[in-house]
Amino acid sequence: MINKQHLTEGGNVFRDAEGNPRTQRINLADIAPTIAWLETVTGLPLQDNTLGTTGLKPSSGDLDLGVDANKVSKDDLAKKLSDYVTQHGQDARDWVRKSGISVHFLTPIAGKAGRGFVQTDFMFVPKMEWARFMLAGSPPDSEYKGASRNILINSMGKALGYKLNQNAGLMDRATNDLITDDPDRIAKMLLNPQATRADLRSVESILSALKTDPDRDRKLADFRDHMAQAGTPIDETVDVSDSNWLARLRDRIVNQGMTPLIEHEVITEAAEPGVGGRAKGIEHLEDLVFRRGTAGVRQAIDILQHAAENPGTTTVKWDGKPAVIFGRKPATGEFVLTDGAGFEARGYDGLATSPEQMAQIQRQRSGERTELINLYARLFPILERSIPENFRGYVKGDLLYTSRPSLQAGNYVFQPNTVEYRIPARSGLGQRIGNSEIGIAMHSMYADQGDPAQPLSRVSFQDVPGLLLIEPIRSRGMELDAGIMREIQSVVRGRGAAIDTLFNPVELRAQQITDLAKLCVDYINFRIGTGNFDNLLGGFGEWLNTKVTPRKYANIIEYLRSPTSNTEGMAAAFTLFILLHDLKMRVLEQLDQQSPGNEGWVMATPAGYAKAVNRFDFTARNRARNNP
Repeated sequence: MINKQHLTEGGNVFRDAEGNPRTQRINLADIAPTIAWLETVTGLPLQDNTLGTTGLKPSSGDLDLGVDANKVSKDDLAKKLSDYVTQHGQDARDWVRKSGISVHFLTPIAGKAGRGFVQTDFMFVPKMEWARFMLAGSPPDSEYKGASRNILINSMGKALGYKLNQNAGLMDRATNDLITDDPDRIAKMLLNPQATRADLRSVESILSALKTDPDRDRKLADFRDHMAQAGTPIDETVDVSDSNWLARLRDRIVNQGMTPLIEHEVITEAAEPGVGGRAKGIEHLEDLVFRRGTAGVRQAIDILQHAAENPGTTTVKWDGKPAVIFGRKPATGEFVLTDGAGFEARGYDGLATSPEQMAQIQRQRSGERTELINLYARLFPILERSIPENFRGYVKGDLLYTSRPSLQAGNYVFQPNTVEYRIPARSGLGQRIGNSEIGIAMHSMYADQGDPAQPLSRVSFQDVPGLLLIEPIRSRGMELDAGIMREIQSVVRGRGAAIDTLFNPVELRAQQITDLAKLCVDYINFRIGTGNFDNLLGGFGEWLNTKVTPRKYANIIEYLRSPTSNTEGMAAAFTLFILLHDLKMRVLEQLDQQSPGNEGWVMATPAGYAKAVNRFDFTARNRARNNP
């Protein structure tokens, strides 16, 4: 089955010795000439074979190009590219990689190495036209990923006795016979006789087409379950036929501080569906066993191993407030300072080019804003001096402090949000903090408004007295505990099947307990509050009885008892959680010696993102602050 994992990598295959990407984003204007150059190198027709979001946005993280697997093989293309690189005096291993159904190529933009490189992913597909439809990226006006659209299409098909095969087309669910691979015909079968493939363009367009469908609930059933498990239930109370409703909704969310109904995920899409649904934000390593079963355990190990082999991919995690986004407009070079809401604003210009404009933006929002207005007025000239005149784009950071932190027992102490930091004054970072009045933790950048975030790079901030811009602090290396690794592998070999059976989404849906994985994570967070992980399995039932309805409690207890392998699966899941937690803590001890006093670390690898945080210490410090 075709998956879209590589479509979310954003050019992460090629890295230097320090773990930094060798590639960059490519502007829309450069895509066509770069593909034309690739056609001369490969001899393949590629201009009409763009997949994903390539060519749909002002810039792209990589080039996703389809290749007809019936006309050329993956090995043949890899060899042709390798021969080309070798003929030009380069080591092909640094330029050509293979994975899954893709060949990755380090591509000079427009064929000119002096302009930088973009990652090209040649994706081998059996049906090119069908791949263009199935792997189409979400349009710019959609709040959902292309994968979510396909899940919705499959949900509709299931209600009518069909299933969506990503390689072939729409198939009969009972016989596995192919019915059609024509998107227009599929639209008519799933929606209504007047529908076309345009109605299958996005989740929003499908919901609009289903607005008056008498079978709407049946067609949406699986999709609703999927979105609920992922923690992003769909909001069906608004008129989705209004093409502007999502823009207004997002603007209201970011401007008025409402709880987001649709939250962008940080975790890279997994190749296989998560057994418990993916969590929003960056996941704790040890929680992956509940989210994805044994696949989650493998992912956690892969993340740790990659982080150990590539130290530069692990960075200090900061928890500042508020977010500040500043830089220079790509077209004019005019300086901008704004916040997250302003940067994502719809319906008004949120890119403030003066303190007065920022004050006006703040006054349009609810609540008392005087303190924020004064803060941004103070920051405006300072941050403007920090950005070189020739820089284009925007950088994002979190404010840590606006006056020199107090010195307590040899540590600089500050608490910008929920986390209290204690940075040793004698450390390198501590000495820099001691010479500053304003501290901002920098972590990402944008080529332009509306573009996705990318790692902070190619920015040489100018020194401004009193201002400390803390660029990502990277680990210098770590080792994994071989004994704990063996224990994890042993449990997976012996009880892995029971874990995956326990979290089987089909069975959970049948028992009306689709949120079992989330409940497990909630229970873990409760136990962290108690200060220990003793007898996790034994305490689960007692805790559960206070958190769910009597009916759901009975369903879960019955499910765990029959078959007995489900009880074994739960015990094994808790065991693997503890082992992964212990493995993480051994790693965390090494990392914290390199940069002490912070909240934790984030690991960003091709296997996914995860955070390493001492959850017990974090909870204890919160409790001490809230109960003096």
